[in-house]
Amino acid sequence: MKKIVSSNIFFKIIIIILSITLILIIFQFINANKKYNLKGEDVNLAFYNGDQQLSEMPVKGNADNLGFDHAECNNGAIIEWNRENWAPITKNITKNQTKCNLYFAPNLAINYFYDMASKDTTNLAYDDTEDKNLRYIGNSPNNYIDIGDRNSSGGKILWRVIGVMNNLTILEDEEIHYGSLVKIIRADSIGDWSWDSSSYINGVNRGSGVNEWSQADIMTTLNTGAYWNRESGQCYNGSSDKQATCDFSSTGLTESVKDKLAKVRWNTGTLAENYNGGWLAKILYKAERSNNHGKICSSSGGSNCNDKVERRTTWDGYVGLMYPSDYGYAVGGDKRISCLTISSTAQNCTENNWLYSGVQWTITPAPNSSYASHVFCISAYNNGVSSITADNPHIIRPTTYLKGNTKIKLNSAENYGSKTNPFVIEGVS
Repeated sequence: MKKIVSSNIFFKIIIIILSITLILIIFQFINANKKYNLKGEDVNLAFYNGDQQLSEMPVKGNADNLGFDHAECNNGAIIEWNRENWAPITKNITKNQTKCNLYFAPNLAINYFYDMASKDTTNLAYDDTEDKNLRYIGNSPNNYIDIGDRNSSGGKILWRVIGVMNNLTILEDEEIHYGSLVKIIRADSIGDWSWDSSSYINGVNRGSGVNEWSQADIMTTLNTGAYWNRESGQCYNGSSDKQATCDFSSTGLTESVKDKLAKVRWNTGTLAENYNGGWLAKILYKAERSNNHGKICSSSGGSNCNDKVERRTTWDGYVGLMYPSDYGYAVGGDKRISCLTISSTAQNCTENNWLYSGVQWTITPAPNSSYASHVFCISAYNNGVSSITADNPHIIRPTTYLKGNTKIKLNSAENYGSKTNPFVIEGVS
């Protein structure tokens, strides 16, 4: 009889233990896959630090320095991150039972610069666009960054941080993500080269080039040609397909650096009408993201507008050039407010602007009723933003985005980011 009672007690204990274990497993699963009501839609969210699933979403300012990295959703849904409110924002929710995995990581460069912006309001500012991008401003901010670029002698090739750009279309592993990335530009020019050139013999825009980035000569140089392959080659430096030797065997991109660059969808739209100067940065920003292209030739354009190149308003790639709006939003000091709100032709907006370094090309075509070869450039004319035919050799400063998982080495030095003590990406020695 005692043996029977003991067996019953033992059996009950086992049942209780199993029940408690099952409850804990269910609780953990529910906690890690909480159903959130976002914008009126029920979405199941799970949270990860790398491959490790978390029981709940990391709080803002968490001890592990985890920041939002990216999200992956089914049913074509999109997650964007609101850093200010520390919350996900859902888009394109069209089906029930939508699930999204949110990934967090420590020391992300994106979060590093966001944190800096809360301490440094002199050299960092949010723009007035709907994307609320964070930008370095002023005459000489400490925004130099070492991404591991080295010349043949081992010397550092520095870049500078334009800022953190939001709501980007990011193409990775044949998938599309949406999020924020750090945008950088070469600190120094890689030479004066044509944006594009064309054959005068064949009568293509009278040899002055075509203002379509997806086929531009300098786009090829930067993404598949001599600069991309770190070699010597031929680059265009004048009208009628004029070329000269360009040697990037010491200054082009290395394989290790290319692995750090993100492939994104660049906007190559432009204004809908002739550019006559005086456009504000916020107007140019909106135009860059429009469906307007650079060929608006009237019948008076004649042989200056006879190319047959199809125009596009987006381009998928790694290395581009700055936007006109990047330059406009980089102005700082006592001229910032007036240059962003009043026609720039009424004042000198090249002062207190670290992106100004002489006449340099942007990625954006400039519409002109008489030419199909005009492109925006940065120059002293019109106090910063002007346009000229693509065949003219001008400063080229490659511009790109760092992958979202890029991390910054922590450094408490006051001059961190200066030319002598640049920001350093983790893994760079």
